[in-house]
Amino acid sequence: MPSPEPPRPAAALVPIAGVTWEQQWARVPQRWRTLHYNVNLEPEKSVFLHNRWYQQYEEGFDFTPAVVPQRMCDELSWWVWLCWAEELRKIEPSLLRWLGQALAACITDYRRTHGHDPVSITDLSAAAIMRAAVRGFQRRNNRLPSSNTRRHISHLIEDLHLYLSVRCTDKPWWAHDIWDLRADPRIPQREHEPAHDHIADLRIIEPAWLRDGVRFWLRISLSTELLRWSSVPDRARTMGRHLGVFLTDSNITDPVIATDPAQLRAVFTDFSDFLRSPAAQAYPDRPLSPSAIDAARSRTQVFYTFMADHAPEAAAATADPRWAQLTDAHTRLWGPAYRTRQSSQNQDLTWYSTSELQQMLCYFDVLTASPAEQVTIIHPDSTISTVKGLGDPQAARVWLLQALTGRRASEILMLDFDPLEPIPGQDRPPGADDDPDAFVAKLRYQQTKVDGVLPTILVEHAIVNIIGEQQRYTTSHYPHLEPKYLFLGVRHQHQGQRARTYASYRASLNRLDRIHGLTDTTGRPLRFTQTHRLRHTRATELLNDGVPIHVVQRYLGHASPEMTLRYAATLAATAEAEFLKHKKIGASGVDIGISPADVYDMTQLSQRTDRVLPNGVCLLPPLKSCDKGNACLTCGHFATDATHLEELLDQRGKTLTLIDVRQRQYRERTGRDLTPDNVWVHERHREIASLNAIIDRLSTETATGAADTSVGGAGTTNRLPLLQIATRGSHETALRKAQTDKRQESV
Repeated sequence: MPSPEPPRPAAALVPIAGVTWEQQWARVPQRWRTLHYNVNLEPEKSVFLHNRWYQQYEEGFDFTPAVVPQRMCDELSWWVWLCWAEELRKIEPSLLRWLGQALAACITDYRRTHGHDPVSITDLSAAAIMRAAVRGFQRRNNRLPSSNTRRHISHLIEDLHLYLSVRCTDKPWWAHDIWDLRADPRIPQREHEPAHDHIADLRIIEPAWLRDGVRFWLRISLSTELLRWSSVPDRARTMGRHLGVFLTDSNITDPVIATDPAQLRAVFTDFSDFLRSPAAQAYPDRPLSPSAIDAARSRTQVFYTFMADHAPEAAAATADPRWAQLTDAHTRLWGPAYRTRQSSQNQDLTWYSTSELQQMLCYFDVLTASPAEQVTIIHPDSTISTVKGLGDPQAARVWLLQALTGRRASEILMLDFDPLEPIPGQDRPPGADDDPDAFVAKLRYQQTKVDGVLPTILVEHAIVNIIGEQQRYTTSHYPHLEPKYLFLGVRHQHQGQRARTYASYRASLNRLDRIHGLTDTTGRPLRFTQTHRLRHTRATELLNDGVPIHVVQRYLGHASPEMTLRYAATLAATAEAEFLKHKKIGASGVDIGISPADVYDMTQLSQRTDRVLPNGVCLLPPLKSCDKGNACLTCGHFATDATHLEELLDQRGKTLTLIDVRQRQYRERTGRDLTPDNVWVHERHREIASLNAIIDRLSTETATGAADTSVGGAGTTNRLPLLQIATRGSHETALRKAQTDKRQESV
């Protein structure tokens, strides 16, 4: 009978780095101090990937490599234990055996070069171990390993080398060329770091003096919070790919570059030309965009300004006295004329309409179903196909929470395991479970992008249901964990102390995008991976429903109203386009000589509510007053379009009913009938005649496709702007989807 899995040690919950090898080895339990593993039994089974060849050994398999010093064998044992204790990764048994063979070959090469054996695996470079692994594979198989196989063994070697270098030596964190938050907990980071899976690789920065300078800059900026970790990997990558390549190609070997300010500016003018050249392109035929060029110049200027301000400290920290010779000229590498205009960086905001969101939600069954299940899909072109489920219900819940709350992906992925709070001073409203619009709790999210923002929003019962469903999922799938976060990684849970990565979430959505064939009204594909459009959709809905700007700003977590006003400006432009695309007709169905644009300007410039009607708009000049009462339908200043057809039909029915009621009341009171020449009856019949003419024309044009039939709802009470835009109802659609899923779960 297999022995129960022993609990993971509490000490592994707090990674220790920068200590001696002896201290790290002392933490390893006795049962893990050997390379003899039985991959069929726990705890080894939970750290090794399934491999039938190694499972045939009932007594286990000994992975101890030949002619490898005991210290190196112990280091391999320590690393396998660490992968299990901290849930770092799964290990393929064949790769571990291959690694041992590569170490034996690499030791022989090292002995031949240095005249003695290495003491630790860290005495060997990861590149040297990789070369020995490739040579060994070629000798055994008479061919080179495939690119996929090379990638797997390379990741294994680099992980082993990194953790041994960081955890088992007393070097400071910034002295290493690879900065990885998972490997080195000493690196300054926020409590909730959205980019915890990103790595800053300084190895790509050449020449060496630039690498040391960038290391000093990023180390001080990170320690003093001039930069956050999410910015550091990108800064290192930019300096290596752009400035480093330019300096190497230009054979510039001095940090000062030039002592003459004019010559210094000339060099960096050449750098601007380099950024526009094919040599700076990360991909063929894809030149850097103007914003990328501006970012590369800006970061280069920030780097040299920082180094000039800290010249003595930089010279001492890098052991390179040349940094002390920087002058004020290095703080002005480019003039103001080189700055890219900010307007070129503005992008139009996009959102999902109600119909688009409804189509996308139909595919959620594919995302939530397990890979063993077959899901039938009806595509937009009416074709039917059956596909395997993607088996990621967590990703479906993240996407749905984004749609319902308008939060960024990182804010949902980093939700606490219990992120809900009661609304202060409010009891749970009666019937809240039946009212999808009732606010029942406050959602606490991790705000890592903007400081000084209250990170809570009011949420409906549907959101509470989704969070409760995810909590039950985590508890049932990982019962041994006490998770810190609500959403955990699919492959590596890190004991529940790290949130699911955005890369993993996007990968699942990308697989869903490859299955469906949904497109928008312009024929462009709808992509689940464009999750930020959900935030734009929610913001537009709130403004569309008349929510004040300052409330929307607080809900979205914006530090200033300027960003929120971008949504308001876009909303106004969309409302105008929506208004202008419908043909306007007047009373009795006649054509109006005024252009639609002028009609829109007249109704907007007046800014008077008496120009906005339930069934159209009033074109009476702003300085004029109306004495017609409820006679708009017979007035020459009245205008309407197909968006009000439903309201007009309803008004006709109510008017006919009103006439019947008034005639019956008059007959019961006087015993006589109201004649058609009665002033009240006459005016009502005029309205009915006008309504009939308007409805007949609008219905005819709608049936023949001569007019747009979408309903905008101009003049609806407490709604801004004049016409509702296409996103109205998206939030309610997502709420209904969440409520439906909850009911199906309870059945």
